Amino acid sequence: MIKIKKNKTLIIAEIGPNHNGSVENANKMIRKLAKINVDVVKFQLANPYLVYSKDAFKAEYQKKNDSKKNILEMSKSFQLTRNNHIRIANLCKKVGLIYACTAFDLKSLIFLDKKIKVPFFKVASGEIHSIDMLEYIAKRSKPIFLSTGMASFADIKKSLAILTKYGNNNITILHCVSSYPAKKNSLNLNIIDELKKRFKTNIGYSDHSLGNEACLAAVAKGATVIEKHVTLSRLSKGPDHKSSSTIEGFKILVKKVRSLEEILGSNKKFFTKDEINVKKVARKSLVSSKNISQGKKIKKEDISFKRPGTGISPLDIKKIIGKKIKKSKKKNRIFFYNDFI
Repeated sequence: MIKIKKNKTLIIAEIGPNHNGSVENANKMIRKLAKINVDVVKFQLANPYLVYSKDAFKAEYQKKNDSKKNILEMSKSFQLTRNNHIRIANLCKKVGLIYACTAFDLKSLIFLDKKIKVPFFKVASGEIHSIDMLEYIAKRSKPIFLSTGMASFADIKKSLAILTKYGNNNITILHCVSSYPAKKNSLNLNIIDELKKRFKTNIGYSDHSLGNEACLAAVAKGATVIEKHVTLSRLSKGPDHKSSSTIEGFKILVKKVRSLEEILGSNKKFFTKDEINVKKVARKSLVSSKNISQGKKIKKEDISFKRPGTGISPLDIKKIIGKKIKKSKKKNRIFFYNDFI
């Protein structure tokens, strides 16, 4: 079972259909991605005849990026067989990657769950109202990643009501903008804060923009999961290649995310050895402003505030006002508590 580690972003490389129906391409991508330390490699599985009616049509970006006559032909040409998926799942395990896959029909979902035993369910943005799959997922005790492209808060609430009806609250909502590629001025990453506030669950980000900035900004906003499409070449023919990252670009993203995690740290306050050293140097202590004879009661005018911060804090001045000094103290020397009777 997959777990989201605290202070570590789960990085999903979404191959999706970018293998172009070739298991050899899929294997090549898996081996390359294993070398750049992604966590999860994710695919897509559908029976096109169970997904598309005779009235189905292509989105505008699909028309531009794919030459197939209709959406059914396009989907069929970018599918791997079920046996292919079993093989690539085994390869992922061999090279130390987690295999995951999004289903677009109930039969494919059951196959992924029962035969391959995917570690989590990914609900695509387009399937957020597919009640048959949501009902099935709700009855299983696996983590759920819910993409929310095109979804209003009301849409998300309705889907969550189904997914959680049997007590499974292990859900991560993925903010998503369903444009390919998504323009920077449409990404609206501040919505991550609102999603946290409204739904009180982990929030991630599924990215369709070009470059790494959006993913890094999402991590800085507290995203626990990052998902981004990846391809062998953005010049390849197919619907998703032009909105995907190259593997070399994904390698840079992984390094930047891990570096950013170091910078972000945790919500616990702690001090480095260097900072403790600087603290002693930079803060001030209570210091004698004149020569003080033995037995004298300390008055406010006997005290000044000077560096270093190795003595009594200026905030505690009242603790020594009126106290008698044990031994004489020369001017411009630090006071310590054991100086007083």
